[in-house]
Amino acid sequence: MRPPIFWTLLAAFALVIVLGICGMLGFVGLALSGVWQTGPLREVYTSTEHFYGEALGDYYVANGRSWQGIEERVNELPFGGSEFVILDRQNRVVVGDQNADLASASWRPNNQEPGIPIVWGEQELGTLVFLRGGRAEFATAPRAVALSIIRSFLLAGGGLAMLLLLLAVLLSRWLARPLRNVTDAALLVAGGQLDVRVAGARIRELDNLSHAFNTMAFALNNADRQRRQLTADIAHELRTPLTIVKGRLEGIQDGVYQPTPTQIGQLLDETALLERLIDDLRILALAEAGQLPLYLEPVDPGELLHDCAALFAAQAAEHGIALRIDVAANLPHVDVDAQRMQQVLSNVVANALRHTPADGEVRFSASRSVPTAIFLVIADTGSGIPPEDLPHVFDRFYRADRSRTRTGGGSGLGLAIARQIVLAHGGQIDATSTPGRGTTITITLPAIAMESEL
Repeated sequence: MRPPIFWTLLAAFALVIVLGICGMLGFVGLALSGVWQTGPLREVYTSTEHFYGEALGDYYVANGRSWQGIEERVNELPFGGSEFVILDRQNRVVVGDQNADLASASWRPNNQEPGIPIVWGEQELGTLVFLRGGRAEFATAPRAVALSIIRSFLLAGGGLAMLLLLLAVLLSRWLARPLRNVTDAALLVAGGQLDVRVAGARIRELDNLSHAFNTMAFALNNADRQRRQLTADIAHELRTPLTIVKGRLEGIQDGVYQPTPTQIGQLLDETALLERLIDDLRILALAEAGQLPLYLEPVDPGELLHDCAALFAAQAAEHGIALRIDVAANLPHVDVDAQRMQQVLSNVVANALRHTPADGEVRFSASRSVPTAIFLVIADTGSGIPPEDLPHVFDRFYRADRSRTRTGGGSGLGLAIARQIVLAHGGQIDATSTPGRGTTITITLPAIAMESEL
C-alpha cells in the first residue's frame, strides 16, 4: 500500500495535467472560433478546389445554364467576400465587373496562377477569379489555420508552465513548513531546550514525524529529569554512610573513639552498605542498557519459591512473620536465570518483611491462569502503599516517606532492579496494594510448553 502522501502528490499533478489539457483545448477552440467562423470554411480541410468548381458548374447547369444568382453561391465559399469575376472559356468576363483590372488580380492571363476552373462532368464551363489577392488568401487559408493552432498550443503551454510553477511553489510551502518546524525544534532540543513541541501537520506522514519528534523530546526531557533525580539520589545515598565513616575515623584519629572491635565492625557495616549500593547501581545500569548477562535454563517455578522462602525463614521467624507457600500442580518450567530470579524474589520478599508487622504473613504462590505464562505472587499483610505512591514503587530510590530513613540496610534499588531483571526475561512485574491491608507483587514469566501440549 502506497503512503497517502504519494496519492496526494499524484492527485495534485493529475489535476494540473487535466487543467493543462483543458486549457490547451480551450485555447485551440478560441483560435478556431476566430478563424473558423462559418460552416463552409470547414470545407478547406475536407474538399479541394476542384469540388468548388464542380459545385459552381452544377449550379450553372441546374440554373438552366445561367450565371444569374451565382454571386450568392460564390460568397458562401471561403473568403468569398472578396471581389471576383467569372470568365467563360474564352476568358471573357460573364459575371462581375466588366471593367475589372484582371492584370492586377491574382489570376494572370498567361495561366501562371490560374483561378478555380468551373466544370460540369468533363466539360469546362469557365473560371472563377478572385481579385486583389483574394485567391492568394484562399490558397494560404490552411496555413493561417495551422499557425493559429500552433499559436494556441504555445499559449496553452505557457499557461500550463505557469500553473505548474504556481503549484510547485504551493506544494513546496505546504510540505516545507512542517519540516521547517521540526528542524527548528530539533535545533532547540540540541541547544538544551527539551520542553519544545511541534504542532501536527495535515499530511499523515508529516504528522507522524511531528508526533515521533514530540515523543522523542518528551522521552529526552523525562530521561534528563530522571538523570538529575538519580544524581541527587545517589549523592544523598552515598553521603550518609560516607559521613558516618568519616566521622568515626576522625573520632578515632582525635581520640574521641577507641578502635575497638565494635567501632571497626560499625565501619565495616557502613562500607558494606556502600559496596552494596555501588553494586546495585552497576546491575541496574547493565539491566537498563540490556547488557546484563543472563544464563537461562529450565527451572521449576515452585522450586524458586521454596528456595526463596527457605532463605528468609530465619529472618521471618525472628520477627514473628509467617511464610506460606501455595504452588499449583503440574506447572510447566520457566526459562530463566535462576540466580537472577532469586535476586528478584529476594528483593521483593525483603521489602515485604520490612513493612509487615509481627504476627503478619507473607504468602508465596505460583499459578498458571493462561497457557503461555506463569504467575509468581508474593503478598504480605503489611501497612500497604498509598495510591499516589503505588505507580512509583519500582522507581530508583523512591520512598513514600522521604523523611524516613531506611531500615534493614536496603539501598532503595531493590524493586527497580527486580523490574529490570524481569523485563530482561521477557516478563512483567506489577504491584497492587490496599493501605492497612498489604501489598501484592505479581511476576509474570513466559512458560515453556510441556510435551503434552506440543
